[in-house]
Amino acid sequence: MEGTTGADATAVRVWADTLAFLKNDDALSPRDKSWFEGVAPEAVIGSTIVLDVSNVETQQALQGPLNESLLHALRVCSGQDLYPAFKIVPTQHRSIPVVQNAPSASTRPPADGPARGKTERQVSDIPHQGSVLTPGFPMDDHRTELDPKTHLNKNATFDTFVPGDSNRFARTVALAVAEGSGRDFNPLCIYGGSGLGKTHLLNAIGNYALVKDPSLKVRYVTSEEFTNEFIEALQNPNQSQGQIADFNRRYREVDVLLIDDIQFLGGKEATLEQFFHTFNALYQASKRIVIASDVAPKNLRGFEARLISRFESGLTVDVKPPDLETRIAILRMIASMNQTVIPNDVLDLIAERFTENIRELEGALTRVTAVASLNNQPVTKALAEQTLQDFFTSDIEVRPTDIIGQVAQYFHLTFDDLVGRMRTKNIALARQIAMYLTREMTSMSLVDIGEVFGGRDHTTVMHAYTRISNEMQEKQEIYTYVMELTVRLKQHPLD
Repeated sequence: MEGTTGADATAVRVWADTLAFLKNDDALSPRDKSWFEGVAPEAVIGSTIVLDVSNVETQQALQGPLNESLLHALRVCSGQDLYPAFKIVPTQHRSIPVVQNAPSASTRPPADGPARGKTERQVSDIPHQGSVLTPGFPMDDHRTELDPKTHLNKNATFDTFVPGDSNRFARTVALAVAEGSGRDFNPLCIYGGSGLGKTHLLNAIGNYALVKDPSLKVRYVTSEEFTNEFIEALQNPNQSQGQIADFNRRYREVDVLLIDDIQFLGGKEATLEQFFHTFNALYQASKRIVIASDVAPKNLRGFEARLISRFESGLTVDVKPPDLETRIAILRMIASMNQTVIPNDVLDLIAERFTENIRELEGALTRVTAVASLNNQPVTKALAEQTLQDFFTSDIEVRPTDIIGQVAQYFHLTFDDLVGRMRTKNIALARQIAMYLTREMTSMSLVDIGEVFGGRDHTTVMHAYTRISNEMQEKQEIYTYVMELTVRLKQHPLD
């Protein structure tokens, strides 16, 4: 068989069928399918198939959100429960096996029937990976790149943080903490409104500290993740002591702790007690602590005075909305990272109209470039004005119930459909769009959004948000759904 050098022939055959099956799975987006391209089979050993991937990001994708689909496809195509084991092998060090005339998984019956409660899906025409995005809009270049050990976004550095009058002092102090010279700034509390760069600064501190000293133990965590890990450690009474000990070691042995959105710990007494002791242990050991919040420490609600006083014992700095020049510079940085050329008059238009935060700026630029890409048009000021006319800053407060009701009405569903447990394709799509809009249009945390949608886990909300964000770049209908619903909600949220 051609192309099987160095690879087990059984692995090559199974993977060829699996790849064909996945390509014809219409529950996966083109972006989802692109993760499987370039994966090379190496061997089948018992119930394990060894797969070579070229980088950590691919491994994380296949072990994370795509894992269930991959396991299902492997079972259908191999006739047994086959579990993947991943090896990171750079492409230049391997040859990807190619199987000619491999039978499509959609044209032969599964060896043991559908698995995991799923049914066979009809094959639909799937565009080739290279046809998903038109030239000039490579959104992948700007995606979040998470480090599995530290949870840091490796793309959020001081180099990609645009300084201005609104944030220069915060950046200077953050850099001092990252270098280890800001000992008098411990703890450092960074506060300001949503989308102003607090999370970016936290990640930049961690990334810089590791460049300066790779032996450091650094951990970035949101208050939601801290809470969930603590709750998980308490869930099994028979093992809770050992799990709490592991939890304590995980957080109290770090050299740099970066905790985001601390305000969401308010009122969670048991978690706050645990965080209080974690904070004390790190502080007494002279470890660096950096906290981000949407309000100044003195204005935190649901926190005991003893914890607030500890926050205020270090240095508190704020970040404000960027001025016009900084907003233009931020847009230039985003365009540069995406390798796109945006005319100056378009950058000026967006910077003049979107003044509140950086997330709004990036969202506006994304909408303009997406419309241009999907319609194969150049980015012009006229196109930008037309695209953004309904999305300029609105004073209307949108509630999550408004969003769910409006989305349900738009898709001819009921409120209960979106917060219930039904997972038919049309309901699942509408639910994911509603979660995306709730994340975009409110200041709610992922945990709180999950609660509104029937008590779902925060990871489900993040998966929905990521999927809709990606599909807006790839599918005209998804982009249209989101844009039309955004307009309706900003104009008539209670209709």
